[in-house]
Amino acid sequence: MLGVVLVLMLGALLTADRALSAASAEAASIDAVESAHFIQQRVFRDLEGLGNFRGLLLSSAMSQSEFGALAESFSREHDGVKGVWVADSIGRVLFQIGVPAPGGSARTATTPQIRTARAPVDRELLMRVPFVSAGQLRGEIGARFDRDRMFAPVTDSAPQTRARLLLVDSATHDTILAVGSSRDVSSLTWQHGAVRVPGSVWALSIAHAQTRQGLRITLWTLGLVAVIVLGVGVLRERRQALRVAERSAELERLSSELLRANRMKSEFLANVSHELRTPLNAIVGFVDLLRDGVYGDLSPRQTPPVERIAASATHLRHLVDQVLDIAKIAAGRLEVHAETIVLRPFVLNVVSELEPLITERGLSLSIAIGASLPRVRTDPTHLRQILVNLIGNAIKYTPAGGIAIRARLAGVPAPEGVRHPSPEDPTLLSRSPDRRKMWIALQVIDTGIGISPADQERIFDEFEQVNAGPRSDSMERGTGLGLAISRRLARLLGGEISVDSQLGKGSTFTIWLPISPVDLPGGEPAQPSLSRHQAVV
Repeated sequence: MLGVVLVLMLGALLTADRALSAASAEAASIDAVESAHFIQQRVFRDLEGLGNFRGLLLSSAMSQSEFGALAESFSREHDGVKGVWVADSIGRVLFQIGVPAPGGSARTATTPQIRTARAPVDRELLMRVPFVSAGQLRGEIGARFDRDRMFAPVTDSAPQTRARLLLVDSATHDTILAVGSSRDVSSLTWQHGAVRVPGSVWALSIAHAQTRQGLRITLWTLGLVAVIVLGVGVLRERRQALRVAERSAELERLSSELLRANRMKSEFLANVSHELRTPLNAIVGFVDLLRDGVYGDLSPRQTPPVERIAASATHLRHLVDQVLDIAKIAAGRLEVHAETIVLRPFVLNVVSELEPLITERGLSLSIAIGASLPRVRTDPTHLRQILVNLIGNAIKYTPAGGIAIRARLAGVPAPEGVRHPSPEDPTLLSRSPDRRKMWIALQVIDTGIGISPADQERIFDEFEQVNAGPRSDSMERGTGLGLAISRRLARLLGGEISVDSQLGKGSTFTIWLPISPVDLPGGEPAQPSLSRHQAVV
């Protein structure tokens, strides 16, 4: 009987040993997952915080004191910050605070860089975040972090069984974080994980001590107590695993809610804009009836206020239409009804609507569109809206001189036996969205104030304006949505809008309309004809 009891106890001990080993491995695995998640979250939070300094590279009026206040706020929100700097595209330090910036700025890097410091006091971590605008490196924002303080939550909240934590850069093999003793590593339970940071992958290794020896003695002396302890340990590890699963489910739920909230916001904006347009149409309609004398002739004193109401209501309806368009595009509810149109009479019709504004400003107008250009299959309503926006901007920002509208063919050679209806322009061809395709480049050219190179991409963002004018003059200022809507509409039609401009010399906005080579007419190309508005630009 005693032998049987001993065999049973040995079997129970071996079973308990295996369970304890599995529990130690699970604890190490959970610890590795949570530690990797925290480290990755901390790195991305620090990189996001450094991104707030990008405004310094765009602003020419930022002072050292303002940078210091921003850096102090960053240091309060991020533990372990030893120094922050901002450098331009050639590596020259513009602002810095704390520990000076290291040499060797990443002048060609276009992604964030994270590495350990190469100085003798190697307890620092360097983060460099490049600022790229319009495909060019504008500068970088960098910071030094004390690694021990930066990752203190990982080390301070470690489970009691954790014996060793090692974080190594897989690319450079630099040790980023090492906690615990390196002796007797053979008796430890190791778990490995990966921390993916911009530009690299960090290898995380965590070792937990096996408590098998102490529990073996306890099992031989106090079997029942050992079973209870084992049960409590297993339950505790199970709860940790459940907590990790709950956290993952919560993150997925939050992500879904964010996507749904963004979609609801776009739909709400579209619905509200649509509802606003109905009473505005009524206001405009009744004002037109007043101006036409349906309710009696207006006195000389009443005429100016009524005209002011009409102008303001029309302007407000235009703003609501712009907001409605941008909301419909964002929500994917804007429809395209393609038709085949002849470009020359279409453009002449659009320009005729804006001719009074051009004449009122004393500007000259030139139209050069070949009558034998191929037909274009597009949505005429959206194309009309793009042209009205571009010509309206040209009128608004051209105090003197003139406006020209021309169309040229650009793209691959036509099939054999078919000639181009307009001469090829190599410079224009090099700027096309896709040189493998054939395009009609419809250009709106003005001799206005021009746009600086730094602003030529920004003007296509929503609510962005250059030289917008005083806020009190809302009818002249606008909303900054015209070019954003025009570019989105052009892309919706399969094309693009580009700009070429110089300050003080004017701007050229090009609408790229895709065409098929089979639509090219045969015969000799017709020379571009000029409309009755011909003038020298």
